[in-house]
Amino acid sequence: MILAIAAVFLATCHALTYPDESIAPPLRILQGGYNSSYAVLEFNPFVTPNTLKVLNYFNTSEGNLKAWLNRHPINPNLVIGCNDHAAPNAPGYLTSYSLDPSTGQLTYIDAVNTGGFPVPDYGVAAAHCAFLPSGLVAGVANYYGQSAATFRFDPVTGRFGDEIKTDGILDFPGYTPLPGQIGEAGNDNTSQATSHPHMIVTHPWLNVLYLPDLGEDLIHIYNFDSNGTLTNLGQYHVPLSSGPRHLAISQDGQQMYILFELAAKIRAVSIDQETGLLTQVGEDLPIYDPTTTTFSLNISAAEVHVSADGRFVYASNRNLTSAALIQPGDPSDTLAVWSVSAADGTLTRIQSAVAPGSRQLRSFELSPAGTTGSAGGEDYVVAGGLRTNNTFVFRRDRASGLLELAASCEGTYQPSTYLWL
Repeated sequence: MILAIAAVFLATCHALTYPDESIAPPLRILQGGYNSSYAVLEFNPFVTPNTLKVLNYFNTSEGNLKAWLNRHPINPNLVIGCNDHAAPNAPGYLTSYSLDPSTGQLTYIDAVNTGGFPVPDYGVAAAHCAFLPSGLVAGVANYYGQSAATFRFDPVTGRFGDEIKTDGILDFPGYTPLPGQIGEAGNDNTSQATSHPHMIVTHPWLNVLYLPDLGEDLIHIYNFDSNGTLTNLGQYHVPLSSGPRHLAISQDGQQMYILFELAAKIRAVSIDQETGLLTQVGEDLPIYDPTTTTFSLNISAAEVHVSADGRFVYASNRNLTSAALIQPGDPSDTLAVWSVSAADGTLTRIQSAVAPGSRQLRSFELSPAGTTGSAGGEDYVVAGGLRTNNTFVFRRDRASGLLELAASCEGTYQPSTYLWL
């Protein structure tokens, strides 16, 4: 069936100077955030200096926030999004859209309520969504809803089907913090007062799904069958008060990188190629530069990616201080870069790439193969400052893994997710 489906779908800107490249069409990037509107950006690496600008702002008819967007793995003209709305009693929504690849415009198709068990004074906050590899199932993690959910999905029409019954294995209400965690029972102003599922990730070829829970300091591990039915495989526990937020898996399926939001650290683990279970490799490392920065709870890890060749890992550092705008002399947020040992998978820090004038550098995405001028892709990284409403594109050296700022742009409202078009 998968093969049959695939057959059907055969602002003010600043820039730095780089050498001229062959003339080619500019690249486009879709930017979502904590707003019902979204932007399409145009990045041109083929002119000197490189440029980045807001091309268009759009709205969709249903008005849901687009805090996280994910493109369908088989039909690239379909996108799902989740609203991550934490206002009191706000429901979680998983929404599907058709994508016009020429303009980046999204058109609303369908939406489902993601359920959950919202804690008092908060909404469900559907924080992350993803497809299972078949493209026939869409999943969502409800951060304040203390749960996750999976729904059948039609990759032709873009409509959701029924929620897949899980017999409660994706429901985690009633968690009580343990001694040593950053939480107080009944007070969800603290980060680990309840369960906080934060992301859904599947292995490249094993039928294994991973669900990091920032509140419980563990990763739930499940097997899924061809119908999307889940069964428990176990849990991977991390040190108390770590707060596992996001994961990245190497394309060869051998390694996983776990980002700890609360501890502001990263952990490399190996993945058992038969079971999908996890084993730590090396020590946990800070995402900030320990030679220049002292840890505080205002340092918060946000996003992690591994390059397609598995040689480099990238993570974003976001400053959670209350000031909405960065002031002269304030430090800007950074992207941390590590090289990966070919021998044992351990990490070595090689760079802290500064995004000048950014605060809460949250989401970032490597450009995929086929979107850039040179063979292999991944020549660029786009990242956004949530509090400062700005977006940055870095040039990535695929040999060294190092980043260099190529261009930046203002006017991207509360950016929290990007898609390279």
